[in-house]
Amino acid sequence: MKPFLKRIVRIALWVFSPLSFLYQILFLIDRFRSKPTRLQLCYVISVGNLTLGGTGKTPFVQFLITTLKKQFPEFHFTILSRGYKARFSNEGTIVNSDAMATDVGDEPLLHKQKLSEVQVIIGKDRIRSYKKFNQISSRKHIVILDDGFQHHKLYRDLDIVLIDANRPIGNGFTLPLGILRERPSALSRADLIVYTKLNENNMRNISALETKERKSLKDIPTFRSKLNVSLRTVEIPKKSSEKYHLITGVGNPISVLESANEILGDKVVSSHFFADHHEYTDSELIYQIKCLSEGTTLLTTEKDWVKWKFLDHFMNQIRFLGVGITLLQIEFELENFSAFESLICSHVSNYAKEIATV
Repeated sequence: MKPFLKRIVRIALWVFSPLSFLYQILFLIDRFRSKPTRLQLCYVISVGNLTLGGTGKTPFVQFLITTLKKQFPEFHFTILSRGYKARFSNEGTIVNSDAMATDVGDEPLLHKQKLSEVQVIIGKDRIRSYKKFNQISSRKHIVILDDGFQHHKLYRDLDIVLIDANRPIGNGFTLPLGILRERPSALSRADLIVYTKLNENNMRNISALETKERKSLKDIPTFRSKLNVSLRTVEIPKKSSEKYHLITGVGNPISVLESANEILGDKVVSSHFFADHHEYTDSELIYQIKCLSEGTTLLTTEKDWVKWKFLDHFMNQIRFLGVGITLLQIEFELENFSAFESLICSHVSNYAKEIATV
């Protein structure tokens, strides 16, 4: 961006900064008016963000549950999610692996398909949904509160916050002018912080955040991680692919494009981004494939694919034209895993000792 445009943007942000300040005031009022409710007979771990989505929360939740299941095989697990934009979000429901993403939400459905033995419950009122749909009566029960850092109404035993190393605090403003959900000083409430998508180019962002917020981050364990990307073909093209067209609707599509370029190089020739949690239609995706040059394969994420595969007209057109579809699969890799595992497991072990005496 040119210097004079940067100056205009900076001035505009400060002119409209009262909107951001008003958001913070309303947020604090809501927080202090809310008395947290404790879910009975379970241990609650919140996994959340300081900013709007795109921090790698979905693969981290799956990574966390897999890690805990190895150490506590006798425990049951539940993922409790709002089910953002899901048709059943208001009334709540329990998620089955054959559900429609439009009904239960893309992320909850992906969780259920990846971790079939885990109970997944959605609902805008998460406390009511849990009480209504929970089918686990054992005290050996861990509930993962998905996207829960700002969910004041529900008590959590452990608060984990993920921070995207590419944009830890965005432009420094809270909503509606920036991507921050609350001020960085709120990190003082966290029990554990995980920096995600770390690489040599964004290390300075984390250093700057830790310097600026050293009081808030004091004594909070922090861990660093990266996302490993691999490819999986779900629709084989008629001709071998030398070109890819990326289509995605996620919180941070630029990060997805960068990951695609890292693994495919100059084969990613075009892209089209939809809004996060976009509800795809047959017609808009068919339009996308009709604009493709011959031999181009569609590239997307697993989160998008759980919606695409239920669009019958689109999938019929894919097979008729012989267009391939390849998925970007994301796996979470944590530095100093043994220390993380030890810390997380110590918290759960303390809970296990408590219920053993009851």
